Amino acid sequence: MTARSRTSGLLLAALAAIALPIAVGGQGKSAFGLAVLRRDGVMIPFAAWNGRAWSTDWPGPGASVDLPISIADVPKRWWGAPGPAVHWTAWLEDRPQPLALERPQQVPVFCGTHLGVKTDYRSSGADPRVPTVAKDGLAIAGDATLLPIVNVSVHTEDAKQIVAAITDDFNREESTAATHFVNWQHPYGDVARREYPIELEAFYRTHEKTPGGEWVTNYVEAVRRFPARPGDQGCGLITFVRGWVLVRDGGKPVIDLGARITYCDRADVSFMQPFGELIIDREPYWVYQLSSWRDEVYSVSRVRPDAVRPVMAVEGGTCPRTEANRGRGRGGGE
Repeated sequence: MTARSRTSGLLLAALAAIALPIAVGGQGKSAFGLAVLRRDGVMIPFAAWNGRAWSTDWPGPGASVDLPISIADVPKRWWGAPGPAVHWTAWLEDRPQPLALERPQQVPVFCGTHLGVKTDYRSSGADPRVPTVAKDGLAIAGDATLLPIVNVSVHTEDAKQIVAAITDDFNREESTAATHFVNWQHPYGDVARREYPIELEAFYRTHEKTPGGEWVTNYVEAVRRFPARPGDQGCGLITFVRGWVLVRDGGKPVIDLGARITYCDRADVSFMQPFGELIIDREPYWVYQLSSWRDEVYSVSRVRPDAVRPVMAVEGGTCPRTEANRGRGRGGGE
């Protein structure tokens, strides 16, 4: 996202005061590894923590490496700091469960392949018609504890408050995104655009408790829809905005948003799938996937009361950006 951090003049005291369950994991100095766990039972490792720093040791998509015959044949360095002998746990939406590794396996992801590991996890199966496989959760090597990220209903009073909080920033980012085009002008001006409502589509939250203080971390995805015009083929323009709202009791919320103007087919728009939160050296980190119609990225971001900063962003797979898969979206701003 290219949005800059800023503070909003609207104080969300009610959000900051919400009492969510608080739990603090004990990891920090112990090494552990992370992998996305796909619905077809294949996990793809993407990050490791050695007690001091993050690393990416597992081969990425399209890597020119030989497929190991068995788990024992996987080079030790690919596992990163945890090593090959550590136990794995599947952290699913409702519960953690032990995870056994069966064999290395090459899997298609978008327009390429990625080396994964087939596990004993069994789910409802994957849809072969889609270019990637849905993720059911996160797999962790070692003793790290994954804490939940709350999925807040977009129909709650909290959702209405968060929309009110981001409205000014939404409008500014939308205006900026509308200037990022060559030989194209938005058919609706600033004043006309603001006659259409902002609709919240995703709302995730954690309550942080650290030695440095307490605050609420919110992640939002919101849209403003415009009627289809002649030539839009029934799919009108939208403004898609995503980003962070950090609320500390007694202070102004810090709002960091990015906007993209596109059509309702949402070409090149990325959506978040949160996996959970880690507490490392008493600092919170969100673990999540960002995915669009043509790519996916596995991310870890450090959360602080004044900013959220990615520390790992690992490509999971992609397709080339061409006119065919770009759709009609005139993307700009994110």
